[in-house]
Amino acid sequence: MKVNEVLVKVYEPGRLQMAWQQVRKNAGAAGIDQMTVEAFAQREESLLALIHDKLKSGSYRFQPAKRVLIPKPGTSKKRKLGIPVVMDRVVGTSMHYVLEECFDPGFTESNFGFRWGRSQHQAIRHLQGLVKEGKEWAVAVDLKSFFDEIPHGLILRLIRRKVADERFVTLLARLLKAGVIVNGELEETNKGCPQGSPLSPMLSNIVLNELDYKLEERNLGYCRWADDFVIVVRSERAAQRVMKGTVAYLEEVLGLPVNREKSRVAPIKEITFLGFQILMGKIRVSNQAQTRFKYRVRELTHRNNPLSMYQVIQELNKYLRGWVGYFGVHEFKYLFRDLDAWIRSRLRSIQLKKWKKPGKFQRIMIRAGFDPKEAHRVWIKMNRWQSVMRRPVRFVMNLDWFRELKLVFLHDYTIAFSRA
Repeated sequence: MKVNEVLVKVYEPGRLQMAWQQVRKNAGAAGIDQMTVEAFAQREESLLALIHDKLKSGSYRFQPAKRVLIPKPGTSKKRKLGIPVVMDRVVGTSMHYVLEECFDPGFTESNFGFRWGRSQHQAIRHLQGLVKEGKEWAVAVDLKSFFDEIPHGLILRLIRRKVADERFVTLLARLLKAGVIVNGELEETNKGCPQGSPLSPMLSNIVLNELDYKLEERNLGYCRWADDFVIVVRSERAAQRVMKGTVAYLEEVLGLPVNREKSRVAPIKEITFLGFQILMGKIRVSNQAQTRFKYRVRELTHRNNPLSMYQVIQELNKYLRGWVGYFGVHEFKYLFRDLDAWIRSRLRSIQLKKWKKPGKFQRIMIRAGFDPKEAHRVWIKMNRWQSVMRRPVRFVMNLDWFRELKLVFLHDYTIAFSRA
């Protein structure tokens, strides 16, 4: 059943206020008009009233987004990001809320991406459940520049299935065709929806919900987060057949190009999904995610760090808490314990370099409880990595020493997750 009077819901003062509070919470950079979230907040009442009036009269126009390039994790490539102006972010967020009311009830149970009450942890556990049913062959399809390639005609056609309000459809079309500013020049957008728009996650779900229903019709097990999805079956032969049919449907029916170089059929243990792998039925932090973790920790713990040890640990803790908050569902016993030991070794190396002289380390040994005669026989090379493995160094900078400095231990979070 189609929904009427949709635009009215977008410009309801209460919904606009709710959308603005979400934009304010997200913060973010200014768009092409240079208006920051803080500047909008100073004129909140008058600007929200202006948005309401323009939407109601049908005169609201979206400004082009500002194109920025951000690094893709684990690669040297850049991801295109469009930064809308704050007013457009408020309108886009309000539109998102309205579309969510219309479309979310029709989304499938295997779609977890950007939906209220759903998370990546639920998604990877859903995939784990499918694997435990014996579906150990995976079809991993990579959509080529998905957000940049979605046909506008497809988006509007799918919106019209549920929405009878052409004024809302016109507003959405204006958003899609607002363009982007690249190096000071306007670039038209005849397809796609820029990442950075509040509507991008919802539009991706609306478009790929078509694929979800096709998979459901064929009784196939799958899990999807936005444009990242994995289909699992019981045999390689079935996986090859599913791959062929899925690629054909995406390209020929939906008009979404598939990256054949990155798409593949493989045993599930070889597939990375949301930074995880399923190995022997257990959830595991992927090799790529471990590599990125170590790279970032090395950046935060290089031996020439000018900060005090307490400051180094405070900065490191910010990253560790965020990382383990996401990857703490990992189910293999020793990884976090081993990473903790590696991190402490790097911190010991920093501290040795800060203490500089072996004589100072001898005095610290004595204060830590070593017999003075024994301490004076110890000679530590303060700038050598191998020194962190010496027994006196590990005794002085032991677990209690790190806990007094408030270092986050990943293994503590592992225990907490296992009890949850």
